[in-house]
Amino acid sequence: MKILFVGDIFSKLGRSCFERNVKRIKNEQKINFIIANGENISHGKGMNEGHYKWLLEQGVNVITLGNHAFQQKSIFNFIDEVNNVVRPINMVCEHGKGYVTVNYNGLKITVFQVIGKVLMDEANLSPFTETKKLLEELDSDIIICDVHAEATSEKIAFGYAFDGKVSAILGTHTHVQTSDARVLENGTAYITDVGMTGALDGVIGVQKDIIIDRYLNDGRQKFTPEDSGKSQFCAVIIDIDEKTMKAKAIETIRIIE
Repeated sequence: MKILFVGDIFSKLGRSCFERNVKRIKNEQKINFIIANGENISHGKGMNEGHYKWLLEQGVNVITLGNHAFQQKSIFNFIDEVNNVVRPINMVCEHGKGYVTVNYNGLKITVFQVIGKVLMDEANLSPFTETKKLLEELDSDIIICDVHAEATSEKIAFGYAFDGKVSAILGTHTHVQTSDARVLENGTAYITDVGMTGALDGVIGVQKDIIIDRYLNDGRQKFTPEDSGKSQFCAVIIDIDEKTMKAKAIETIRIIE
């Protein structure tokens, strides 16, 4: 079974780049199931109701979020009812779900997300202890985890901690694809960060002049997405053995247009 996981889709360029590539990749690679991180899809901050519906029209099965999960207020119109949107399970929050389980051709696929504590909101519960609790409750065939975290060390430690207990552990949030994709010793596909789908020439999606001004002049301009120029599509394909439910391979994709 092949699962496509698309990294943080960022604003207008991310949406157009995603639309140009996802269906072609699905057909060429014979993808069975698509997961996409949508927490930056609406102007770089959160996911509104229109873009949620748009992702479903593009063939996405499950959408993960992150630290910007609730910045678009229209998300409260649907997030508590649907079974295809995941916010971090260790986020202290009354809305949404930390994991969803989808039946696909007789297989139970669970997708869950954790958010890091290092250099993130310290109010978050431990991603390690909350994942351990969840795995004790689950009875699923395939389990995919989106680790939405800043620190590479925290993500790597998380990967080792749950190697063999889940099918794939895929990092998001830092928006830069890492070169460490591999199948760990006990059969879990791992990458520290899948990368971003959006502007190539901004600073992780934001207009570069705004960010440079912050570093040089202590500028306080509002973050504005880079919505013109070249774009990049970043994703991974995980190939899972349907007998063992272990990952056979993980392949990175980075398309520059």
